[in-house]
Amino acid sequence: MKVLLISTVFLYVSVNAIINPGGGGGGGGGGNGNGGKTVCPVGYKLFKRDYDRSWCMKYFSGNETFFEAEKICRCQGGASLSGIENFNELSWVIEQAEESFEENNVKSGGIWVGAYRRKPCRVENMENVAECTKETQYQWTDRHTIGKTMWEHRWAEGAPHNNKFELVIILIPILHENFLRDHQEFCVQLQVSIDPPVVSKNFTNGYFDNRVCVDPKGTTPFPTEGFVCGRPGKTGGGKDGYSGGGGNGEIILIGGAKPTKKA
Repeated sequence: MKVLLISTVFLYVSVNAIINPGGGGGGGGGGNGNGGKTVCPVGYKLFKRDYDRSWCMKYFSGNETFFEAEKICRCQGGASLSGIENFNELSWVIEQAEESFEENNVKSGGIWVGAYRRKPCRVENMENVAECTKETQYQWTDRHTIGKTMWEHRWAEGAPHNNKFELVIILIPILHENFLRDHQEFCVQLQVSIDPPVVSKNFTNGYFDNRVCVDPKGTTPFPTEGFVCGRPGKTGGGKDGYSGGGGNGEIILIGGAKPTKKA
């Protein structure tokens, strides 16, 4: 009988990927570096990105923490929680979540994506830090997603939050708690709903909100209901497409607890 030991997974993240697209990663490699057909693992959906890059995504349902979801993705053979680079990918994730909600009798939920608050913005009075605008507070963590289109156009109303408690009005007033013990809202979820009253509120459905990474339920009408894994496509020659975004920025580690600076 073979026993599989799964150790803590570490994800290396470049802080400058979100603000320096193509910043010194693995070159312009991507979909067809060896002239072969780009393919994804079984169950993954292939997407084409700018600069001749390919990206594979797969939706999973489940009430997991951010870190548990990341581990599940890493056990998929080199995947990680996926960033969302464009509206084509965003629409697909929303559709997958809606189908899952219909099957599981879920009305509304949050979907973990691969994003984390940048270190300079993990401080009190972050709103006074010049480099911590709503477009630059968060970085994609999969080392392949680039750009800040989602941060520029798809934050939910009032997000990203930073105060300890905020009154958020979504159909009914609720207390939006941004801390859980020593954990803060450093992670990001895509909010999805098939509940007509919520769907009619365009500032909530299909938009991003920052969430406490270790609190999959939380005081929110969008409890965690899924996550998205992503990885580069492979060419016929067997070489992974690489999208850049690695850069020479600061590296952090995301392990079984909260991220810490690389030793």
